[in-house]
Amino acid sequence: MPGRTSLERPCSRRVSLAARRGIICLLVATLWSVGRPRLAPAEDRPARPTVYVFLQTDAKATVFEKALQQGLPGLSVTVFGRFRDFEESYTSRRPDAVLVLQPLLAAKGLSAALRGVNKGEDSERYLLVSAGAPLAGPLSNRVIGAVDVLGRKDTQGFVAGLLKTPDVKTKLVTKLEDLLSLLQFSAADAVLLPAGAVKTFTERSRLALYVRDLPDARVGRASVAVLSPAARATVVQQIQGLNRGTNELMGVDGWRGK
Repeated sequence: MPGRTSLERPCSRRVSLAARRGIICLLVATLWSVGRPRLAPAEDRPARPTVYVFLQTDAKATVFEKALQQGLPGLSVTVFGRFRDFEESYTSRRPDAVLVLQPLLAAKGLSAALRGVNKGEDSERYLLVSAGAPLAGPLSNRVIGAVDVLGRKDTQGFVAGLLKTPDVKTKLVTKLEDLLSLLQFSAADAVLLPAGAVKTFTERSRLALYVRDLPDARVGRASVAVLSPAARATVVQQIQGLNRGTNELMGVDGWRGK
């Protein structure tokens, strides 16, 4: 056989060296992929429990939702700014849990798995705020502004019961901040507010505002009901782990179990 030329030998060495390097790289890649934990396809991963939230806060709904999503990484959170939107979604696609005021839980026939508390109390005083002059005397036939938290008919009944005045007239709005407009345009004699919201409310207005105390008007704070038993442990653990800042947005400083 004819011998190899001097030009063939270096070329053979280069091919051989490249082949060895390729084999080594393949082995390393194989070992790395074997040892690496594999994620299940997205469709096979367990879905995070869904939570619908409807609460009136000083923060915008988008800001509130972002805070909850960051604080509840194990849950899929949707915040609703209007009762109508909450109700439509709740009816069409039931969530695993809801985070709402206690009166709304009662209206839905749901039991609280967790109740928000502030200084040990799971309810909050509500007050009447008027503009220009104190609201004195009976409330019969007075126009009272309030946030729609239960739907038009039920919220009207809720306000009448809270004020112990069956014939009080109710002007409903969708957000806390809209109540100020009712006073600015004299569309209501007074507005109904949770005590914790009065300070921020007055700071936003240049009107002379007056507060009328309602000794017996108390409303249950933010509460959690779990509709899916399989999601209960995760929902409870996540909510109880919320940080102080996020809890304060909801007017609570902690959560009490059932």
